[in-house]
Amino acid sequence: MTARKLFALLLSLLLLLCPLLASCSSTQSTEDTSSTAGTASDGTESTGEDGGEKSKYLDENGMYTLENMNMPEFNFNYDTFTVCVYSNETQDTYHSEEIQPIETTDDALRKGVLDRNGLIEEQYGVAVKAFAVKDVAGTLRQDVAAGTATYDAAMPFMGEAAALAQDGNFYNLYDFKEYIHLDAPWWDQSANENLSIAGKLYFTTGDISIMQKVVSSCILFNKELYADICQDEYGDLYQMVREGKWTFDVMHEMGRKATREKDGENGMSFNDQWGMVGTNSIVGTYIASGNKLISKDHNDVPQIALGSTEFSILYAEKVLEVYQDDSWFINTQKIEKQWNEKNVWEAAMGAFGNKRSLFFSTAFSGLKKLRAYDVDSIYGIVPLPKASAEQDKYYTHAGVNGAYGICIPINVPNPEFSAYMIEALACGGKNHVTPAYYEVALKSRAAKDDGSEEMLDLIFSNVVYDLGIMYNFGGIDFFSKLSAENSTAVTSRLDAIRSTVQADIDAYVMAYEING
Repeated sequence: MTARKLFALLLSLLLLLCPLLASCSSTQSTEDTSSTAGTASDGTESTGEDGGEKSKYLDENGMYTLENMNMPEFNFNYDTFTVCVYSNETQDTYHSEEIQPIETTDDALRKGVLDRNGLIEEQYGVAVKAFAVKDVAGTLRQDVAAGTATYDAAMPFMGEAAALAQDGNFYNLYDFKEYIHLDAPWWDQSANENLSIAGKLYFTTGDISIMQKVVSSCILFNKELYADICQDEYGDLYQMVREGKWTFDVMHEMGRKATREKDGENGMSFNDQWGMVGTNSIVGTYIASGNKLISKDHNDVPQIALGSTEFSILYAEKVLEVYQDDSWFINTQKIEKQWNEKNVWEAAMGAFGNKRSLFFSTAFSGLKKLRAYDVDSIYGIVPLPKASAEQDKYYTHAGVNGAYGICIPINVPNPEFSAYMIEALACGGKNHVTPAYYEVALKSRAAKDDGSEEMLDLIFSNVVYDLGIMYNFGGIDFFSKLSAENSTAVTSRLDAIRSTVQADIDAYVMAYEING
């Protein structure tokens, strides 16, 4: 066996052992594998009798620290650490604010980022800087080809990172285990588990970024409409969620009860009252059932999950059918324009903002945009619904193509320095950046009642990153196309592309193995 094959084998074995080691060494529970702040399940409160696990990650003041992580002595002769990120020139919503704040950054988040950066500079003598560009992926490709870099790490969108990794543009993060402790609570364990391929992890996320939270999905509901229409029959919606009874069927039933003529014109139109107005919530609802488009086998190799069980097909067909039911749902992508907003997504948000819709499915990025409407005090937040009350937990779909993946491009000046500083940023983000976004920007400004605050903890505890959406192997993310065709033909569509999907998977795995 060659040294290279032996190394690959050892990496694969290490990957298989990582979940077991993490469960032994981390204070996170198996029910909460995401990186959230302020909850008992994130490792801040739970500890053994001797307090050993707690002290591993926290200092005497209860702050997350690298002191007990066996980090090598910081011995790098650099005074600046620069991360290539997206500017707000072309990304008016999904631009970076977590490396350096910009002029429009909320005050709380600004303070959190500056506090973290200030402490890093005080401890290591290194100033944290953002190299903000219009096109991170294009910049990386150009710089790698030229062998130059004006940055030490990068945060492209995950879909872009996947393509860049396939072409061998990144270092494998598992190769920096001396510096980057991926089982630590400042890294998102669900991201680590879902984003690796064939024992290699070229990008991930955690408290180094807020974008995976910004693009995570939830359901907003109008509390006034709910109280008038549903409260007597169904009771408190938050309590229904707590009891595990918030299901897709229940949401459908409630939505049908809420749909009624309101504009005084014969026939239902966009300007009437609806159970839900939206664009395409299908794949998120499917993933919320615990199903995936693509999963992985015991060798960490992607495999087709859609169709692997009868339930996955039946539920996908059901979700498509229900979202084509115009007795409760109106899809702004399918109707003639009847709104003043600039696009179909903002039109759907406007219907909810103008109090004509009981439910609105959105990423958390939409909550900031809702500030333009007078609904701050009347909407609540709940997770995407379960497939049934028997489902073990609620799952949250992350819009992976809008989330960032932290990576170390192969052209950076010193990859060990990059790895060290990435770990410092993530750990510091756990103390300052995530609390600023999660506790203040979300809870204090967006969530207007105690129930919604509790729901946020629940929503972020099980975020799912689906490789089928990120890579779209062979076009397997076809739900929106079926919806546009008013079709539920999942089986025939999957059968038609199955060989192409598998060929794409094989090509990615081969590329990862070659580049590793």
